[in-house]
Amino acid sequence: MVRRLRKTKKGQKYDYSRNRKRMAQKSRRNGTIRCAEIRAAYDKSKLPTRNIREMGLAYDANRAIPIPNVRKQMKDMEKALSEGKLTTKQRPPQPAPKQHVADELEQQANEFRGTRFRMARSMVRIITRMIDRHGFNYQAMARDRTNYEQETWRQYRTKVRRFLRIPEQCTPYLEQKGWIDCDMSDPNDPRWKEFCTDDES
Repeated sequence: MVRRLRKTKKGQKYDYSRNRKRMAQKSRRNGTIRCAEIRAAYDKSKLPTRNIREMGLAYDANRAIPIPNVRKQMKDMEKALSEGKLTTKQRPPQPAPKQHVADELEQQANEFRGTRFRMARSMVRIITRMIDRHGFNYQAMARDRTNYEQETWRQYRTKVRRFLRIPEQCTPYLEQKGWIDCDMSDPNDPRWKEFCTDDES
């Protein structure tokens, strides 16, 4: 045991290429806060847990919403029954001093930012070519000789409808066709009539 310890100490050498002071400063650093609202309300003189708690946020999700422990709950209930106090008075939760941070984050999360989904350019090319050839006749699209993936007419219907719901990709095609001012929801317009579909909606 002593011999092994002596050998390990003998093998340890001081690394002159490392700056110990800079390494200690780096280990003490907590990193940069990316969220602007939290960064503005953050107080460096306080602990991170206290900072987050004062903003009305949860530092540890497991402590904020714990998994219920049935055995502990039963023990607490037995203890309360034996003491004769079934109802325990709980203090009402105090409002956080910087509650506005949590409110701002919640408001941002609830804002609708539009769809970020985009279709691949190759898929857009296939769909626009099919619409140019067959209009909105999905069964004709499925029978087309360029349908190499052997997709069904329902798959084509889904893709065409998804393409028409993405304005960034759909608008240039509609401008090219001269359909930009047309009402897509008008069933009497023959340009938007869907053929061979069992979905009436």
